[in-house]
Amino acid sequence: MNLSAKDNILGWMAAISVAVIWGVTGVVSKPLSMAVDPMTLVFFRYVTAVIGLSIIFLITSRKKSLSADLGSSLKIDRKDIFKIALCGIVGQGMFSLFNFLSLSHIGATENGVIQGMQPFATVFFGMLFMNFRMNKVQWGAFTFSAICIYAMSVGPTNTIEGGTPFLGYIFVTISMLSLAWTAHLRASLAEKYGSVVSMLYQYIAVAITGFIAVLVMGLDLTQISIILSSPLLLTLLIFLGTGISGGSYLVQLYSFKRIGVEKSTMMLNLMPMVGYLVAVLTLGEQMELSKTIIVSLIVVALYMFNKYESKKATSEDAHQELVVQKA
Repeated sequence: MNLSAKDNILGWMAAISVAVIWGVTGVVSKPLSMAVDPMTLVFFRYVTAVIGLSIIFLITSRKKSLSADLGSSLKIDRKDIFKIALCGIVGQGMFSLFNFLSLSHIGATENGVIQGMQPFATVFFGMLFMNFRMNKVQWGAFTFSAICIYAMSVGPTNTIEGGTPFLGYIFVTISMLSLAWTAHLRASLAEKYGSVVSMLYQYIAVAITGFIAVLVMGLDLTQISIILSSPLLLTLLIFLGTGISGGSYLVQLYSFKRIGVEKSTMMLNLMPMVGYLVAVLTLGEQMELSKTIIVSLIVVALYMFNKYESKKATSEDAHQELVVQKA
């Protein structure tokens, strides 16, 4: 399909938008996590996400061009209920809970950098359970990024009153690993049912679990009044639940169709840098030369890691096509 220069530009703009949306997750979560306890906030987030994604499904399911990728039916196989619940509770619930907990100990910058390690962790779990292998270039990028993260953790860090940076790093690492551990399973569910449908059921699972946890722990659901009384917090919650957890998928799909999956995905490497810059500009976090260099180096390492992965996938696809042609 031949695309005009305008379509190409719009595709790149959409890809950059997704990187920005996902990159500011820590920044958006920070004020909310300071106003409401983490477990209750998880419940509020995914109730909002369920509402938002339900509206998106009602719109996209009526358009064949969108429903093919996002899902056209809410019917799911009974055998997949456990898988969906697992992805929701672990891949979404634990991811959000420990992410919110970490923000009480470290800044949004440090949080964003660790969350940006998703590609490494995803491939690592693939190596353990799905016979994936990393090339020397990827191992080099992984090792280099680990060194950069260590340098950031022992260097100048945004101090949080009453917080323990080491504990914050542990929490955000658990958060990142929770999402990465379920990545391949989430991908298979999205391929089978559509990304919006599979995510909607995952959000429902974590919302139900969150509600039960809130009741068991005796937490105060009236904390929602704190959010409702603040236009800023309410906007952040809606954006967190609907924009980041829902609408971004539509924007990403648009970029896939305009510039391709590989080019669009490469833009996600900017997430740590986006989170860092936005945290400095909006939350007043410190901009240190050493930290700026480290974040930039991590972005480069992510690019090299994903670039090789894309080349490898393209090479394997071409090989498979050649084998089919010979057969």
